[in-house]
Amino acid sequence: MTDMARLEFGRLTDAWAGEATDFTPLLAQQLDALGDAIHLDLATVGESEVPVADGRRIDIVASDDSGVEFVIENQYGRADHDHLTRGLAYAVARRARGLVVVAEEHRDEFRAVAEYLNEMAETAPERGILVWLVEARAVRIENSPWAPLFTAVVEPNEFTQTVEQARQRERPPSSLEAFWGGFDSPLRVAATQTVVERWVAGGHRWRLGPNHIVLVAEGPSRNGFRSVVAIYSDGRVLVPFHSYAGVNSGIPVPALMEQSFRSHADALFGFTGKERLATTVPDWLTESTVDPLLDFCATVSNAYMQAMKDSEATPVAGG
Repeated sequence: MTDMARLEFGRLTDAWAGEATDFTPLLAQQLDALGDAIHLDLATVGESEVPVADGRRIDIVASDDSGVEFVIENQYGRADHDHLTRGLAYAVARRARGLVVVAEEHRDEFRAVAEYLNEMAETAPERGILVWLVEARAVRIENSPWAPLFTAVVEPNEFTQTVEQARQRERPPSSLEAFWGGFDSPLRVAATQTVVERWVAGGHRWRLGPNHIVLVAEGPSRNGFRSVVAIYSDGRVLVPFHSYAGVNSGIPVPALMEQSFRSHADALFGFTGKERLATTVPDWLTESTVDPLLDFCATVSNAYMQAMKDSEATPVAGG
């Protein structure tokens, strides 16, 4: 008979000495663990240490799989006013969907504020800010490496239920063939198939979402790939300008932030010039827009490649 392993709990400082130097980078790289605790698909690596006014910084800006932004503030010990108010101010300024505050303990008055804001957001979803208060501690089995354990103590109940219901309804198709089967227009599926086939023939990749396919290209990021555009089964095309600017990766691509590029994209897709995550009208993708879309995607891919070359050629400070 073997002995049962002992589960050990500790403070965050027991596992990660520095809040900014150790824990924040870990959290930014492992957002899926936090997302599981708050019922959100935080599918991308977060951008950490985001500068704001007065020389201050927001710990992490993350996005879900659709590109909706969430601001994340984390701290050791008990949450304080500074992290909560700074996070709220930045979430409002960015028009983020929600704020997540991670701490080892949350004050009763902060819980009351978060519950109030969630009630307001549920009555005015187009204007409100959703708030999650999450408590964190370190956990390990005997001498194994420490891992963070997250527990949501305040969350928007109606939003969480909606997300869970939508997640069960909209799971990514198991194959490309299954994705094509979700189209209700032969012309639309033919145009999308042409785009994907030519994109793959050019040496690129794709990945599937619940009702869309994302064209992916090599680019400056931690995993070496970045999204180019997403194509939906109703013929819409999503252009992630915020991703080009580095919100998801922390690595902006200068060529894709120039006014000339944005003006061309606005004229092509019918945008206003103000969107950070822009989506065309349904049925935008047709046989006649296949070539313009692929030309646009090639421009983005080439800019990614150039940015990677530029980063490799940049000398290391002090080296």
